[in-house]
Amino acid sequence: MYVASSIIVGLIIFFASMHISKNFFSAIILKQNYTYLQEERLKNFEKPKPLQNQKLVKISLSENNKANNSIVTSNKDAQAEKQAKNEKIVYLTIDDGPSPVTPSILEILEKEKVKATFFVVGINCIKYPQYLKEIYQKGHLIGNHSYSHRYKSIYKDFNHFVEDFKKAQDTIYKIIGIKPKYYRFPGGSLSRVSPQIKKFLDANGIVYVDWNAITGDSTKNHENLTPNQILKITISTANKKNEVVLLMHDSSSKKNVIEALPSIIRAFKKQGYRFETIDKMQKPLQFKTKAASH
Repeated sequence: MYVASSIIVGLIIFFASMHISKNFFSAIILKQNYTYLQEERLKNFEKPKPLQNQKLVKISLSENNKANNSIVTSNKDAQAEKQAKNEKIVYLTIDDGPSPVTPSILEILEKEKVKATFFVVGINCIKYPQYLKEIYQKGHLIGNHSYSHRYKSIYKDFNHFVEDFKKAQDTIYKIIGIKPKYYRFPGGSLSRVSPQIKKFLDANGIVYVDWNAITGDSTKNHENLTPNQILKITISTANKKNEVVLLMHDSSSKKNVIEALPSIIRAFKKQGYRFETIDKMQKPLQFKTKAASH
C-alpha cells in the first residue's frame, strides 16, 4: 500500500513538473519570437522624411543660388557689352568689283592677314568670274552691290530695284553657289531709296550696310590723290571712332587707293584696331544723315 501510494505521488509530481517545464519553455519561445519580430520591424522601419520646413530651406537656398548666378551672368553680359563698345574695329568694305585689280587687293589682304567685305556688281561678276571665285575662296565676305550700278535704272521705281537686285543675286549664285545676305545701295541708303525698298530687303532677310569713313577714292579728281593723301583722308574721316566702316573701291581707275591700302591697314593696326567682315557687326551701320561720299 505504501509502495503504491509512493508510485502515485511520484507520477503526479512528474506530470506536474512536465507541465511547468512546458509552460516555461513556451514562454521563452514566445519571448524570443517577440524579440525577433521587433528587430525585423526596426530593420524595415521607413526612415523619417524631412520636415516641410527643411524642404523650404533647401528650396530657398536653391533659389538664392539661382539669383546669385543670374546676377553674375548679368554682370558678365554688362562687362562684355562694355568691352565690345570699347573695342576698336575696322570693317573694310570694297565696292564695285571684281576688276582686273582684284588680285592685287587680295594679295595685300593676304599679306596683312586681313579679311574684307566685297560688295560686288553683277555685270562685273560676269566679266571676271574667276576673281569673284578667288575672293570667296580666300574667305572674304561677299555682298550684293546691284547688278548694273546704274542709278537711273535701279531707282526708277520699286519693280526696277527688285529686278536688278534679284538679277545680281542669281548671277552671284551661279558663279559661287551662294546668295549674299548683305546689300550696299549704290550711292548709299539715303540716295533715292524708298521705304518700300528697305521693307523688301528686310522681308527677305537682307541687311543693308552704309559707311562712316572714306578713302577719298570716289571724290572728284580722286585719280590725282597721292597714296599719302588717301591715308590722311582715311584716318581723318575715321576720326578715332571705335567702329569704322571704311569705304574703298575695286576698280582699275582707282589704283592709287590700292597703293595706299597697306599703309591704311598698318595705320589702323598701330592704333589698336582689328579688322572684321560686316557679318560680325552687332548692329549694321546705316545712314541717318546725308552720306559724305558715294
